[in-house]
Amino acid sequence: MPVDVLAPDALEFDRGPTVSVPVRSLRLGRSPRTGGLNDEHCRMLAAAGEALPPVIVHSGTMQVIDGSHRVRAAVLQGRQEVAAVMFDGTDDEAFVLAVRLNLVHGRGLLLSRADRTVAAARLVTSHPYWSNRMIASLTGLSAGTIGRVRGQLTAQTGPVGTRVGKDGRSRPVDGSSGRMKAYELLLGNPSASIREIAKRAGVSPSTAHDVRKRLQAGEEPVPRHRQVPPAQEPAAQERVVALPVRSEPEREEPADPAAIIAALTKDPSIRYNNIGRRLIRWLDGCRRGVAECPGIVERVPSHNIDSVAALAREYAHAWGEFAAALEERNREVR
Repeated sequence: MPVDVLAPDALEFDRGPTVSVPVRSLRLGRSPRTGGLNDEHCRMLAAAGEALPPVIVHSGTMQVIDGSHRVRAAVLQGRQEVAAVMFDGTDDEAFVLAVRLNLVHGRGLLLSRADRTVAAARLVTSHPYWSNRMIASLTGLSAGTIGRVRGQLTAQTGPVGTRVGKDGRSRPVDGSSGRMKAYELLLGNPSASIREIAKRAGVSPSTAHDVRKRLQAGEEPVPRHRQVPPAQEPAAQERVVALPVRSEPEREEPADPAAIIAALTKDPSIRYNNIGRRLIRWLDGCRRGVAECPGIVERVPSHNIDSVAALAREYAHAWGEFAAALEERNREVR
């Protein structure tokens, strides 16, 4: 079944038509999860006794794209076949789909930061023309983290002149060369149209228009803040004193609470026990409360602002400790 792995509906690919495939024909081992299968999770899925959602399989290689834990659970249940949705596409497309499904769905086991970083490195290598923000949106990491991963791999992949953004448009990584070319074209033919200059220089019409305005004003075609500063003399470098700067920790790409809760709700190991259902109600209640925060900010009485802010920070601290405890437990399980 063909699918655009970047489209929003790709996350619902497991709802497509299914076929029954022998378990022994399936291949495991190319999941974005670097730590392998979680045996405890496999046993919980097997013990649930309910029909598990279909797995997603790459039709060309019979590699499991999503559902390795469900395949192992089926083996533990003594089943010879599993329901599967077949994916028709390249290996690289299959990996992109695997990352997206395991990041949002995960069936109770979302990808760790280490898993997402490794996945990002592979995406940078296989799709060097994708922008940092685009890969960040696929892996749940920040664009800055993708930039650092890209920097470490540039020697292997080689630099690219343009990158494709989340909106599908191609943009130059460094616009200076395009501006200089537009500048030279305008010097040679001042009466040329903006569209003609833009097309020949490989820049946008707005950039070509800006270069023309700078040329008419006697300014340089490349704004100073985009120019690479010349190297300083050693003596000058010694006189430069770096002041300590307090910076906030870089936040990863924001998660989608509704999507995560929907995925947890589908997980049999959570759905079929009291603690799991209580967890879902608790998380969903918190999600609804957080969604109301912007509308409440302006309604808090001025004489209570400090108290409410202190309480909010205390709750945030408690949530941070809760997340840290879960991550520590995840490391122990792995």
